[in-house]
Amino acid sequence: MGMDIAVFGATGTTGRFVVEEALGRGHRVTALTRDSRRLGLDHERLTQVTGDVLDPAAVDRVVAGSDAVVSLLGAGMRRTTLRTDGTRNIVRAMQRNGVRRLVSQSIFGLGESAKQLPLHWRLLVKPLILRNAYRDHEGQEAVVAGSDLDWTITRPVSLRVREPNGRYQDGPAAAMNGITLKIGLTDLARFTLDQLESDRYLHRRPAISY
Repeated sequence: MGMDIAVFGATGTTGRFVVEEALGRGHRVTALTRDSRRLGLDHERLTQVTGDVLDPAAVDRVVAGSDAVVSLLGAGMRRTTLRTDGTRNIVRAMQRNGVRRLVSQSIFGLGESAKQLPLHWRLLVKPLILRNAYRDHEGQEAVVAGSDLDWTITRPVSLRVREPNGRYQDGPAAAMNGITLKIGLTDLARFTLDQLESDRYLHRRPAISY
């Protein structure tokens, strides 16, 4: 029997893949979008709610009646707190509606996974090119980990559109060897949905990379 899944960030880089994977598994999806045309999907088990993640009322409409929530909020490289503030609205809506399970997508290179970054990422990409994104993801993670929800924070590496191969590493970054710092979007979507069917990474922050 399928679940009712609320998806935030459905029109982002990973979002469409996660929505398609969820529908393919027989789940019902309610997605918050600022423009329903951007998702480009029409399915009997897909409901789109037009709104903004920074609007608590809109977030509440999406979360109400859900069994689980997947958050894939993105904001590119610009200086913003959208991920942090949007996640706070999601967490509060879940608490109000009694929804427990949350999978929230973050970024590889935070916490213990930072030690696995190659030198040019540590010296250039993270502190300069992606400094705003890392700062916001750090705030986002703090909101999730500080909640009383049943959460999992995923930390994918650079996202790529490619055919899935299923041959990726996941788990604590410290245990990974020879990773490429790349992951296909279909494989990432499958890994994300797998977390809703498992408690393997409950209250943990698994990395994922080829």
